[in-house]
Amino acid sequence: MFIPRRYPLFARPRRASFILLGLCATLVAGCAQLPPQDKAPELKAASQYPAEQTFSAASKPWPQESWWQSYGDAQLDALITEGLKESPSMAIALARLKRAESMTQVTGSALQPQLDAHAKPTMEKQSYNYLFPRSAVPQGWNDYGQATLNFSWEIDFWGKNRAALAAATSMQQAAAADAAQARLTLTTSIAAAYGELARLHAAHDTASAAVKVRQKSMELFQNRFQHGMETLLSVKQAQARLAGSEEELLALDEQLALQRNKLAALLGTGPDRGLTIARPKLDVAAGFGLPPQLQLELLGRRPDVVAARLRAEASEQSVEKQQAEFYPNVNLSAMIGVQTLGLNMLTKSGSDLGSIGPAISLPIFNGGRLRAQLFGARAEHEEAIASYNQTVTQALQQVADAAVSQRSLGLQLATVARATDAAREAYRIARSRYDGGLSNYLEVLTAEETLLASLRTQSDLQSRSFTQDVALIKALGGGYRAPSKN
Repeated sequence: MFIPRRYPLFARPRRASFILLGLCATLVAGCAQLPPQDKAPELKAASQYPAEQTFSAASKPWPQESWWQSYGDAQLDALITEGLKESPSMAIALARLKRAESMTQVTGSALQPQLDAHAKPTMEKQSYNYLFPRSAVPQGWNDYGQATLNFSWEIDFWGKNRAALAAATSMQQAAAADAAQARLTLTTSIAAAYGELARLHAAHDTASAAVKVRQKSMELFQNRFQHGMETLLSVKQAQARLAGSEEELLALDEQLALQRNKLAALLGTGPDRGLTIARPKLDVAAGFGLPPQLQLELLGRRPDVVAARLRAEASEQSVEKQQAEFYPNVNLSAMIGVQTLGLNMLTKSGSDLGSIGPAISLPIFNGGRLRAQLFGARAEHEEAIASYNQTVTQALQQVADAAVSQRSLGLQLATVARATDAAREAYRIARSRYDGGLSNYLEVLTAEETLLASLRTQSDLQSRSFTQDVALIKALGGGYRAPSKN
C-alpha cells in the first residue's frame, strides 16, 4: 500500500524551492517584451541657465524664515502670525500634505506581509437531490463553523512595490514643498497688502494737504476776481482743481477701506477685522538684495522648484513601476484554521485545516493595456521634467525682474529725492519772498503744490520699493530650504 509522504504545515522542502525557482525562470522567459523608449529627457542643471552677468552684483544674505520681522513693525508681525494660523489657504495645503502622507503609508503596506483573521458561523441545509445520495447528506438544518488565519505576501522580485513607494514618498515630499509655497505666498501677500495700505495712507495725507492748498488758491482767485484782478475763467479753473483734489481724497478713502477688507480676507476672517488695523509703521531703509551663488542655490531655496523636481522624480519611479508590471507577479499565501459541521466540534482534534503555496501570474495578452499604461507613465515623466525646467526658468526670471526693478527704483528714488529737495527749497524761497512783500501768495501756493506733487511721487516710489522688496523675497524663496535627502 502506497503511503504519501507528509510534510508539516508551512514546511519548505528544498525540492519545492527548486520547482518554484524553475517555474519563475520559465515565466520570466515568457514575459511580455518591454516596448523600446527614446532617449529619456533630463532635468536641466543650474549651469545650463546662463545668468552670471545678471547676478554678478550678488552679495546680500539669503532671506530668513521670518523675514518680515526685519521691517520693525509689530503689527505686521502679528498679522502674518494670525494669517498663518487662520487662513484657509494654509489649511488646504496642510490637509493635502496629510492626504499625501496617508497615501505613502498605504503604498508602503504592499511591501509588508498581510495577516487576516476570518470566522464564519452559518446555518445550512443541503439538497437531498443533488451531488450525493440522501443517506450521505446531513439531515435538516445544521450549523457549520470555520475560523482561519490567512497570510499573504507579495514577493517584490522586480521592484514594482518599491518603485510605487518611492513615487509616493516623493509625492509626499512635494506636498510638503507645496505647503511651504502656500506659506510663502500667504506671507508675501499679507506683506504686500500691508505695504499698499501704508502707501494709501501716505497718499491720503498728500491729497488732504493738496485740498487745503487748492482751497486757499481758489479763495485767493475769488478775492482777486472780486477786485477785478482775475478773470472768471481763472476762478473756475481753481474751483475745478479743488474739486479734482476732493474727488481724489474720496477715492483714496474708498481704496483704504477696500485694502482693509483685502487684508482681513488674507487673514481668513471677516471685514470687521480690517477696521482694527492701524496705520503701518514700516522701516524700509534696509532692503533685501541678491545673495551670492544665487544661480546654484536657488534650485533648493524655492519651494515651487523643489516640488516640481520631486514630482519629476515620482514620475520616474512610476515608469519603473509600470515596467515591472510586465514581469510575473509572485504571491506567497498560507492559511490555517479549523472547520467543522457543528460548532461544538471546533475545538475537537481533527478539525484543523490549512494550506500553503505560491500564486504566480504572468501577463500574456491584455489587449495592449500594459503598453498603454507604460506609454502614459513615460509621457507623464516627460511632462514633469518639462514642467520642472519651465519652473526653474520662471524662477530665474522672477529673481532677475525683481532685481532690475529694485535697482531702477533705487535710482528713481535718488532722483526724486533731489527733486523734492529742490521743490522744498523753492517753497521756502517763495514763502520768504511773500513774507518780505516781494511776491503775492499765489506764488507760495504754486510752489507748495509743486512740493506736494513731488512728495506724492516720492511716497509712491517708496511704496513700490517695499513691494519690489517683498517680490524679491518671494522670488528667493522666503527663507525656505529643501530638506536634505536621507
